[in-house]
Amino acid sequence: MITNIVLPLKSSGMTNLKGSISECILKDNCPYLGFRSASEVITERDYLSRKVEEMERIMRIAEVEIKNLREKIKSLEEEKESIQQELNQSIRKPFKPNLKKDEAEKTSKKRGAPVGHPGVTRKMPVKIDEYFDVYPNKCNKCGSEEITVYPSFENHIVEDIETKVKTTCYRKHWGYCNKCKKTIYPENNKVISKSHIGPIARATGGYLRYIGIPFDKVQKIFNDLFGFEISSASLVSYDNKMGENGLPVYEQIKQLVKHSSSIHGDETGWRVDGENSWLWNFVNSEAALYRIEKSRGSEVVKNTLGEDYQGTLISDFYSAYNDKIKAENKQKCITHLLGEIKKIEEKNKFQNGSIEQMFCGVLKSIFKEALEIWNKFRAKEKTLEELKQFKEIIAKVITELVLYPSENKDIRRLKKRLVKHNKELLTFLEHPEIEPTNNRAERQLRPNVIMRKITFGNRSQTGARNHQVIMSVLETAKLNGINPIDVFHSLSTNSFPANALIGDSPENTRAP
Repeated sequence: MITNIVLPLKSSGMTNLKGSISECILKDNCPYLGFRSASEVITERDYLSRKVEEMERIMRIAEVEIKNLREKIKSLEEEKESIQQELNQSIRKPFKPNLKKDEAEKTSKKRGAPVGHPGVTRKMPVKIDEYFDVYPNKCNKCGSEEITVYPSFENHIVEDIETKVKTTCYRKHWGYCNKCKKTIYPENNKVISKSHIGPIARATGGYLRYIGIPFDKVQKIFNDLFGFEISSASLVSYDNKMGENGLPVYEQIKQLVKHSSSIHGDETGWRVDGENSWLWNFVNSEAALYRIEKSRGSEVVKNTLGEDYQGTLISDFYSAYNDKIKAENKQKCITHLLGEIKKIEEKNKFQNGSIEQMFCGVLKSIFKEALEIWNKFRAKEKTLEELKQFKEIIAKVITELVLYPSENKDIRRLKKRLVKHNKELLTFLEHPEIEPTNNRAERQLRPNVIMRKITFGNRSQTGARNHQVIMSVLETAKLNGINPIDVFHSLSTNSFPANALIGDSPENTRAP
């Protein structure tokens, strides 16, 4: 008879199991444990407890990692969206889709000159080089050749160009110096150079190059139009020489920009020998300076304008023109700001009546009105006092707008921009001689952008030097009403007189 047997109750669970093991004769084959050993179950329990603790620790680490990854994914998605927008703009189709007929009828303007627009005809030449008499040789009614010519006639003037090569022989005579008793030979002058290609041909080749025609096509034009044989290598050589001859004038333009009363700045991508560079543009109404640099940083601006520019710098919101650049005044491009507001609206599609929609709408409205008032001042319809009063009103409105709360990241970023550049947005209302946009700099970049599409940049540092020098001289001359062909003739013969390009103008008379 078995006595003193203590069986673990099922309801007691595992909590009392350990204390009962030594007293239970079934501890190695417990029916409540599936006929398993109690010690085996306890060991398994302890093992599983450790596993659970380990898994909980891993889960806590995983939760933190998942949170970080989600934030990173969100950031990458935002970056992807921004890059995708830029990509879409850069690869947009070269042509707009055809308008539907009814839509085209609504939007298209009437073709031809506006009603009341005066007619424009070609001006009559002042000088006639040649006269030809043209007589009727038969009747255009019946075909008879019995014609009596009247003494009266009608003039029909035609202007044309000659495509003829002119060959000149300069006979260079020897001489004898009666003073030093030596035989002498005339030196090459600016027209009679060592080259067998004349200055007009060299100037024409340079002009064609810098309106965007590659050297090999310039060679073809010379051959097809004039029957003039010239190699691409010769054209490159003349380009190098013109770049060298233009350096003194280029330095003059650099000083002019540095000591100007106002300047516009902008930059665009460029390639030199297959490597990324930047073409910088500094321009006002009298001068255009181009620089091709490896850097897109503020050091280029500082090197061009000096440590403390004593004029007004007009630019977009790119950081190279910001805090590190000291200037008497700055004006940020209002067109860029309005464009940024438009992008934010298109991206977010704010609900009607929302704070964000109100913010963008009011901001656009006040800056457009500021531009309108500035234009009226230029047309002498507003006074300087009215401009200054309006500036104070706009400044207060901007301050109130910035204080409106918004969780939208684009609106918050725009607010930061308004706060950071609050003294650089309305300079044109205080000093109306300053332009409120950077359109001038962008227009002056256009010839370079066209050349970039054709040439893909420069193949060497010498080519980059030639481009920045010649393009600076050429565009500065055009701003001052000088014929481009005359510029290239002076570059090819190294015959630029002092201050040839720049006169004394109010914009460029600030003393160094």
